Amino acid sequence: MEHGKTTAFAGGASQRSRSVESFKVMDVLERANELQSQGRDVLHCEVGQPESGAPATVAAAAVEALTGPPRQVMGYTDAFGLLQLRENIRQHYLKKYDGLSSEDIDTSRIVVTTGSSGGFLLTFTACFDTGDTVAIASSGYPCYRNILGALGCELANVGINNEFKITATELKEEIERRREMGEKSIKGLILSSPSNPTGSMLTPDELKGLCQLCDEESIRFISDEIYHGISYGKEEATALAYSKNAIVINSFSKYYSSECLDLTKSSTLDSS
Repeated sequence: MEHGKTTAFAGGASQRSRSVESFKVMDVLERANELQSQGRDVLHCEVGQPESGAPATVAAAAVEALTGPPRQVMGYTDAFGLLQLRENIRQHYLKKYDGLSSEDIDTSRIVVTTGSSGGFLLTFTACFDTGDTVAIASSGYPCYRNILGALGCELANVGINNEFKITATELKEEIERRREMGEKSIKGLILSSPSNPTGSMLTPDELKGLCQLCDEESIRFISDEIYHGISYGKEEATALAYSKNAIVINSFSKYYSSECLDLTKSSTLDSS
């Protein structure tokens, strides 16, 4: 090859990356920001973020941690996150939710990640192998599908009921249908309550029934509880109250309006 001349790179993108659809919300946001930078008046309805911004105390604490006085060295943390933060998360769950005891939540089983997407990725890779079948709602958060697909997992789309929910009834119907058809058994279930995008929320009894069925069928239940705290007149429950095998993913981005400082807390995964 002559000096100064280049040839097309033959490697290209991976087959995996080409198979994953883009997150449409971010496509819309990119275009909206482009128009806004051109001076256009844009009403943002594409991403689910609070309008209030981070609480003043949170912003002040972030500034103090970065600048002092005294100036702190922002070094590496434990792989699972700051121990004091994990302990505070544990205390929050014990205080907020009925039916939890100190034995139900151990600090060693709480993991802090950089955002919920990081939490989903780590959880999926810890729980599932390529070719495993994971159940998702027919109407649910698109990134479940995108991340699981990129990891080589197969998806079982479970139809929602008239209340836009997946309960033990709907999941059991899909389990039995797959058995009758000789299809792969379901290895996991990922579900949000309150739901994105429908807003439906499982009652405590419905969540309990779903947890019990998953335990009976050896299905790893991943409970997305990111929208807890944003509910009106209905009782919230956590999967941790009904199963020691469930994994809960929560976040500071929604209820705490801290999407710019987003950390996610995942809990209850062991090596068994």
